[in-house]
Amino acid sequence: MNAIFFFVGYRRVRVSAAYASALLNACLQYGIVYSDFEASEAGDISFCLSLFAAKRLERICATRGIELKKGSGRGLPSFLWRYRRRAGMAVGGVLAVVLLVLSGRFVWDVRVSGNDSMTAGEVIAELDACGFGVGSYIPTLKTEELETNILIASNRISWISIYMDGTVAKVQIIEHRNEDKQEENLTRPANLIASCDGQIEYVELYRGSCVVKVGQAVRAGELLVSGVYDSATEGFRYTRAAGAVMARTEKTFTVRIPLSYEKKVYGEPYCSSVVMNFFDFSVKIFKNSGNDGGACDIIKEKKSPALFGVADLPLSFDVVTQKPYTLQTASRTHAEALELAYGELELYLSALSKDAQLLRKDVATEITEDALTLTCTLSCIENIAVQSEFDVTE
Repeated sequence: MNAIFFFVGYRRVRVSAAYASALLNACLQYGIVYSDFEASEAGDISFCLSLFAAKRLERICATRGIELKKGSGRGLPSFLWRYRRRAGMAVGGVLAVVLLVLSGRFVWDVRVSGNDSMTAGEVIAELDACGFGVGSYIPTLKTEELETNILIASNRISWISIYMDGTVAKVQIIEHRNEDKQEENLTRPANLIASCDGQIEYVELYRGSCVVKVGQAVRAGELLVSGVYDSATEGFRYTRAAGAVMARTEKTFTVRIPLSYEKKVYGEPYCSSVVMNFFDFSVKIFKNSGNDGGACDIIKEKKSPALFGVADLPLSFDVVTQKPYTLQTASRTHAEALELAYGELELYLSALSKDAQLLRKDVATEITEDALTLTCTLSCIENIAVQSEFDVTE
């Protein structure tokens, strides 16, 4: 639909196949502009044109003997004429336009970038504590003063920049890096212990005193590298042991997939509530109290309408939809169960350390009346050393 037609008013006209060619020739000859052309299988045609052009085309068709069928007027003029006696709608329309114009002087949205450990919600909360957020009046905004207040009030933000892009506040931050705490942790003494059972292949020692030998079998939790040096002249000295202890390990992973299971059979979804948000104000405009208390999935969505192509309006709707379901017993084939089992196995393998070297993989499957069981045994070489801090007592 041509947007101009909506504002000046329009109507749809149609003719049968017998007059289609004559009508199109008349439009071409007199320069009549139309849109939304449609043609049926029988050859009938129809299109939309402005109210002024429709009256002109009606006179032309009358002189040429073309039987023109016209629809009712549509668009803004027809709408205003239809509700001309309802002053409330006119007032509401004017207020809506005024509200849209005035809303351009308020902050509609706050977008955060540069955050690492902090979430966008936490940054927005700190901004709100300093009196800035969605709904703030833009003409009175003093960004330099606001940035200073935030830096003074926050112990997590070391730098911040706020600039307005229309009605959207774009906030860039740099967080405090807790280097003191990291340095303190790095200076604490620690041992290296085994994370799992294995047989030592080789050791890459950076700091500490190695207490195991190549070829030695170790158990999970056993000491590999000590963070304590025992010197006959200087006594005990402590360090933070570091290094890699590569060992041959063997792990077994078992997946059991039942052949009978319960699946959800969904009924017709329905909207249970709608909350309208305008800036910081929220009001529930719809609630469905017809929930029978049965099992259902709850889907929450935030919908932001766009008016005349303008995104990020200060208006949004929180829509809650419920999808009721019942549980029914279903069965899967051996092939389907095997596919699911291998899918879980792939997830397990992808979680292995990138430094692990896979030597061997043995897979066995067992099918019973009620389940398929997949057992995978992995043999690999990997770093089994993990740091274990300890306290030094005098």
